[in-house]
Amino acid sequence: MVFLDNASTTPVLPEIQEIINKYNQDVFYNPSALYTVAFQINKDINKARQNIVKRLGGRPTDNLIFTSCATESNNMVLKAFIKKNTKALVSMGEHPSVFKTAQELKNNGYNIEFLKLKKDGTIDIEYFSKVMTNDVDFISIIHVNNETGAINDIQKIVAIAKRINPRVVIHSDGVQAFGKIDVNVSRMNVDLYTISGHKLHAPKGIGALYIKDNKFVKPLLNGGGQEFDLRSGTENVSGIMALDKASEIVCDNRKEIFDRVTSLNNYIRNNIQNAYIISSEKASPFVLMVSFAGCRAETILHMMEDEGFLIGNGSACSSKKRENRNLSEMGYRPDIIDGAIRISFSRFTTLQDVESFVKSINSKVKEYIEKVIK
Repeated sequence: MVFLDNASTTPVLPEIQEIINKYNQDVFYNPSALYTVAFQINKDINKARQNIVKRLGGRPTDNLIFTSCATESNNMVLKAFIKKNTKALVSMGEHPSVFKTAQELKNNGYNIEFLKLKKDGTIDIEYFSKVMTNDVDFISIIHVNNETGAINDIQKIVAIAKRINPRVVIHSDGVQAFGKIDVNVSRMNVDLYTISGHKLHAPKGIGALYIKDNKFVKPLLNGGGQEFDLRSGTENVSGIMALDKASEIVCDNRKEIFDRVTSLNNYIRNNIQNAYIISSEKASPFVLMVSFAGCRAETILHMMEDEGFLIGNGSACSSKKRENRNLSEMGYRPDIIDGAIRISFSRFTTLQDVESFVKSINSKVKEYIEKVIK
């Protein structure tokens, strides 16, 4: 199988498996225990924390807590900061873990305004500037959209927001950005930033939340006081150490992989037939959404699976639903939305993979159109 759904998850790097085995078998001790070997594991965790903050572009005084996944991190942020007596802004282009949480809070009486998207999938900054008032105290805007690859200019957005209200707290979901495009939380001046392990070749079950200031966050889980009393529970040590190593590898090789993936993305853009290219040329090259208007994406997905290719049709967290919030907000017609598929790349994707994929999908879609549409 050729895997072209890397925005949903990525394979664990071979080097990572050794680390997982080490911390699950050789030094498997509880980091909260009092014996020396356990204390060393605690030091390893804190070193990993410092390493990841540095790779994110954070300052030595900034913090990071480890969670089970980005969904947990995002829920923790929104449920801590969105309050009934103040106003929050959340973009329509968020991952379901942000959007559905915000939607539930809004349904329960919280004052949340959802920010419009432009045709390219980014938020409408002109509209944002109008609704950003001094009573807005929390904002969440995704860095790279998980379906279209649209990149929001977080630095510009933060500058506008903090000029109007310097106390506003700003969160960005960086799951599809970290390790793929240039990320620097200090330069962007965000207060909170979410990352996920399994999107950058670490295992599933580990995520992290960058926090500029610990006083910002209220604990979602109470218990033994781990993670600065912000996220209690025995640490997923092997996951933490795997995330540290995976982030080191992807960040050290980011430019090289970015350039190679860009060329793969461009090959598909230039050679795919009967398709409307949804993802902007300015989008992250790791995500490419195209549409075969008049065709059903689910049919194409299964058709390509039979041919040996795995692709997506949107967020893996909501892929069973035919509606698409992102594309609707971007103003696309129902037939474009219905035929939209997502192709996403990783360091392991080869030119041979995309050449064979393009050849196959061009042939199969042509057959489909001839038999079904005509």
